[in-house]
Amino acid sequence: MFRTLVFLLLLPLPTQAFEIDLPVGLEKVAQDESALATIALPLGVWDGSEVPSRQLTGKVIHTAFQTDVTTKPDFVAAAILQQLTKQGYTLALQCTDQACGGYDFKFSLPVIAPPAMYVDLGNYIFLSAYKGNNRAVWILVSRSLQQTHMQITQLSPTTDATVPLSVLPDPTNTDQLETQLTEVGHFILPDLTFEAGSATLDGDTFLSLQTLAEFLSKKPDQSIVLVGHTDSSGSHDKNLELSKERAQAVQSMLLAQFPNIQPERITSEGLGYFAPVASNSSPKGREMNRRVEAVLIPTD
Repeated sequence: MFRTLVFLLLLPLPTQAFEIDLPVGLEKVAQDESALATIALPLGVWDGSEVPSRQLTGKVIHTAFQTDVTTKPDFVAAAILQQLTKQGYTLALQCTDQACGGYDFKFSLPVIAPPAMYVDLGNYIFLSAYKGNNRAVWILVSRSLQQTHMQITQLSPTTDATVPLSVLPDPTNTDQLETQLTEVGHFILPDLTFEAGSATLDGDTFLSLQTLAEFLSKKPDQSIVLVGHTDSSGSHDKNLELSKERAQAVQSMLLAQFPNIQPERITSEGLGYFAPVASNSSPKGREMNRRVEAVLIPTD
């Protein structure tokens, strides 16, 4: 009878990166989508100072759901976990309120603000799962006196994103910047070079940054994200952090040298070694892969 009840309550979840059925009449009430962002996927409970996590970068979707049917959070989580497992996801963490870490664990997560998402610190359940190296999901379920609340945060490859990072040849000058940004959506800043393992720019004046600043002055309604990259030497986690530091270094220099650009129009991210433009088997290829790209993101 229990299995039959679950089946009758399941409803299809549309427009998501994976197909899943929603229990107890849950309906989407809010969603936030980023074409390129980094999330920390919890792998363990609050240890007194932090939540052990793995940093992952890709397309990120945060979605909040609600239903007027009040049910136990573990009922909802169990129904969804079963589906994730069938789709090839591996469970990384499953815990409940105080076992997770209560307040500290909950506030380590990017939870959508009330009233879209409500979390009872004494009555919630959390689970995280991953599939391969570039797909992950975490789910937070809680309830109030009259409603059940759930947030699903998904990460999928950047190839699924609305702003693709397709591989392009390394440009030899900045004359192509406006054309490529407008037509392709991104441009490798060719005169920014980095030594292996370093996020320090070799110099303080770069024609590509001047050209980029001129482009942004001509297009006041558009924003960019600076995306750092590395070669394949070293671990995934170190390269991911290094790629972020490279993008942040370029962001800081661009805003310092061109103060007429509003800071909110420039953000930075890192992809580590996941998007090479050349083979990492040669010194020249590794040098080309140590780069920063400007990715065009129109402002709504």
